[in-house]
Amino acid sequence: MAFPWLREPWLRLVASADSGRLAHAYYLQHNVEAGSTEFIERLNQFLLCKQPGKSACGQCKSCLLYQSGNHPDTWTIDGAEVNRIGVDSVRELQQNVMQTANQSGLKVAVILQAEKMTEQAGNALLKVLEEPPADTHWLVSTKDAERLLPTLRSRMQWISIAYPASVQSDEQTVSAKTLLDSLRGNKEFPVIKDKEAALNWLDISENLVLDWLLIHQKAAVSRLRYQQLADELQQLSGFDWVNIAQLSEWVAECRQLRQKFQGSTGINLPLLLGFAWSRWSNTLSG
Repeated sequence: MAFPWLREPWLRLVASADSGRLAHAYYLQHNVEAGSTEFIERLNQFLLCKQPGKSACGQCKSCLLYQSGNHPDTWTIDGAEVNRIGVDSVRELQQNVMQTANQSGLKVAVILQAEKMTEQAGNALLKVLEEPPADTHWLVSTKDAERLLPTLRSRMQWISIAYPASVQSDEQTVSAKTLLDSLRGNKEFPVIKDKEAALNWLDISENLVLDWLLIHQKAAVSRLRYQQLADELQQLSGFDWVNIAQLSEWVAECRQLRQKFQGSTGINLPLLLGFAWSRWSNTLSG
C-alpha cells in the first residue's frame, strides 16, 4: 500500500476473506488524495482474482483483464463525472450484477462519491442490497456517510480508515474567510455565477459551519478543515444566539440544498444558497 494508513484496514479485509466472512457490501470515506480510490481498486482486483493471497496475484486471466481495464464482471459509477447520480444509472448497474459472471467468479459493482445519489437512486440501491445477488460485492465511497440513507448504511459494512486530518487548500481557506467576513457583514457576499460555482460554495459553507460546530464542542484545532480561521471562529462561538442547535440546523440546510439539487437540476441553487447566507447573516447580527 502506498499509504500507510490503508495497511491495517486492508489486512482486516484479507483476514475476513481467509475466514469466508466477507460482507456483500462495503462503504468507506471518499478521499482520493489519501488513497481511497486506490484502496477500492485494489480490493476490486482482489475480489476478482482467481488466486488471491494477501493481495491479487496479478498474473491470472482475471487480473490481466482487470489491469487492462476490460474485465467484464466489474462496473463503476463515478460521481466525480456528474453533478448527481440518478436512478437510471443505479438500475443499469443493478441489471449488470444480475447477469451470470463472464469469468465464472465474483462480480463487483463500484459507486464513487455515492453522496451524489438522488433519493430515488439510493432507494434503488437499497432494494438490491436487501436481496443481494449471489457472488456479488458492492464497494461504495462517500465524502459524507451521513448523506446516505440510514437504511442504506445499515445494509453495508463500514471500512474504518484513519486518514490524516483533511486540511483545505489555501485557495479554499481564502474563500471560507471571504464567506465568513460576508456573514459578519464586513463585505458583500460572493457572486455565484453558475451551478458549478454554487456547488463549490455549498461545500465551503458546510465545511465552515462544521468547523464552527467543532469549535463549540471544544475540539482540537487539528480537526478543523480551515485551521487558519480557528481564532475567528472561537471569537464567534461566544455569541449566545449562535449555538450548537443553530449551527446544526445550518449544516442540515446545506445538505438539504444539495439533495434538492441532485434530485432536480432545475432548481436555482445560486439563488437558494444566497437566501441561506442572508438568513445566517441576520442571525449573526443578533
